[in-house]
Parts: sequence; C-alpha cells; structure tokens
Amino acid sequence: MARQIFTNNRVMILLSVLIFVIGMWFSLKYGNFQWLSRFGAIIICIGIIVINRPAISRIDIKNHIISSETGLSYLDTEHYKKTGEPIPEWVIEDQRSRTAVGWLGPLLCFIGTFTNGFSDLLNIFVF
Repeated sequence: MARQIFTNNRVMILLSVLIFVIGMWFSLKYGNFQWLSRFGAIIICIGIIVINRPAISRIDIKNHIISSETGLSYLDTEHYKKTGEPIPEWVIEDQRSRTAVGWLGPLLCFIGTFTNGFSDLLNIFVF
C-alpha cells in the first residue's frame, strides 16, 4: 500500500502542493512565514522519496536497446506503436521512474530548498 503511494508521481505532486498550501495557511494565520519554511523541509523529503522511486518500487531503470526493425529503443512507446504491439506495463513503469529521477524529484527538492531557505524573508515584506 505505502509502496503504491510513494511510487505514484501524481500523488507525490499533489501531496507537495497540499503541503505548500498548508504551510502558506499556517504562515498567514500565525503571521510568520517560518511556518512555510518548515513545510518546505517536508517538500524536500518528498523530493527525496520521488528520486528514490526505482528503489522503492524495486524495479531498476532499464538500459536502452535499439530495435533493428524500427530504429527506436524498446523503452520508447513509439516503437510499440510502429510495430502495432501493445505497450508493455514495464515500459510505462520505466518511463515513470525516469521522470521521477530525471526531473520531478530534483524539481521538488529545489522548490523545497528554495522555500525552506527563503520563505522566512517574506516576514520583512508582508508582516
């Protein structure tokens, strides 16, 4: 159950947005943006979980093997469209892991770090 939640990229994005909104709400309610800074640290943790998607799902990212028939990788959905075969589930999972490791997890870590590091400076301008 937890593995399915932690490996679902959409759920982790929604969770990060929800945590950011809760942090903003606490900050505005209590008049101190250190609350948002604290919630930014949680977003960093979510980013780290997303980056570790292959380890959590226990499915390694596959190597590209180019098909002589289509000239495309077996990990490319276009290969299966050209051959008329259904796209295997392992290809979709590999793409999700590549997304998580390649840009989604690092982006969440960056947003969380930026929020954690600089949100308390909003106290100077807002309150």
